[in-house]
Amino acid sequence: MGKTRIAKKVEKLEKEADQLRKKAEKKGKDLQSKASDRIDELNDEISGKSKKRSKTGVFAALLAAGAAVAAVVMKKKRDQELDEALWEEPRSI
Repeated sequence: MGKTRIAKKVEKLEKEADQLRKKAEKKGKDLQSKASDRIDELNDEISGKSKKRSKTGVFAALLAAGAAVAAVVMKKKRDQELDEALWEEPRSI
């Protein structure tokens, strides 16, 4: 009789272990799908930011080009003013 009691306890523990294993597998699958979804979201964010960065880069390049053109124009104007000033007030030798 001792063996049957132990056998019943073992069967009960095996059933509980199977139920826990099934719960763990289900939870693992749920977490894996959530992680996969989150990875997809993050990849979408990254690709969206890279597109945004490229627009920002183009804007920055245009702004830099505009600043360079403005600097060249201002330098030419300054040179012209210096030339005019030299012609108006000649130095004596």
